[in-house]
Amino acid sequence: MMTETDSRITQVLSLVDELFAGNQTKNYRVAIQVGNAGLSAAVWDDVYNKIIALEQFRFQKAFNPNVLLALANNCIKQSHILSYPYKKVTLAFVNAKSTLVPNALFDVNEKEALLKFNHTLDDTDTIVIDSLPNLDAKNIFALPKTVAQQFGDLYPNINIVHYSSPLIEQVLLAHKHSDSTNVIVNVHADSFEVLAINAGKLIFYNTFKFQTPEDFIYYILFVLEQLKLNPETVNVELLGEIEKSVDTYKHIFKYVRNVKFGGRPDSFDYSFKIAALPKHNHFSLFSQFLLS
Repeated sequence: MMTETDSRITQVLSLVDELFAGNQTKNYRVAIQVGNAGLSAAVWDDVYNKIIALEQFRFQKAFNPNVLLALANNCIKQSHILSYPYKKVTLAFVNAKSTLVPNALFDVNEKEALLKFNHTLDDTDTIVIDSLPNLDAKNIFALPKTVAQQFGDLYPNINIVHYSSPLIEQVLLAHKHSDSTNVIVNVHADSFEVLAINAGKLIFYNTFKFQTPEDFIYYILFVLEQLKLNPETVNVELLGEIEKSVDTYKHIFKYVRNVKFGGRPDSFDYSFKIAALPKHNHFSLFSQFLLS
């Protein structure tokens, strides 16, 4: 019997390579990304240095942590890969409650005050700190204690990070030898991140919610204006859930001249089924393995 929670879940992808073996998962690593919009997971066999499984679920109406956890739990039950024990588990939590602080200004005793400077915290939140060596900074973020507890119970060896941490680290790594300014836009179903890299250094990062293609291009042009970057000359790279056929792409291509799709991290091989996907998809999920 389908429950109300089941009806809020749509499985978008389930790509599992023949190399995946349920009795060998203690030799694999899994990366999970979860937030109000959905859950994704990938499996890396580090013996063969290959991503061998990828699954993606979308959520509807995940408006509070309890609903989010119920949806995530149902995804795990439906999943072909998430019910196994793994050598290492990384969970990236997707929300906007994060703050980047340079190491020179960071004081662990002030983590709550630093985070509250930009965000309102709930009594049920716990504060976590990611170290970003390529940025020489800390990423302070909040997530519901119940999320940390439930996933910790499921995967005792779990490492919880903010979803922006692997994204920022891998983007910096990919552009460390570039002398120009590059703007990277990482797109989700209802939000996106904008990162600006100049001469290998992060000069801008922020997250924006959007509902329409007009919202999408407005925020991008606003960022370019604030950074005094010319839409006619700046290089813009697209990652995540965006394709040439959708209106969001058509709008950005209309207003920004130099637009291209990025590629997946090249530190791994990918199974045939996953390699057949557009190379810019699931960039932040695959990048989680670089923090593990």
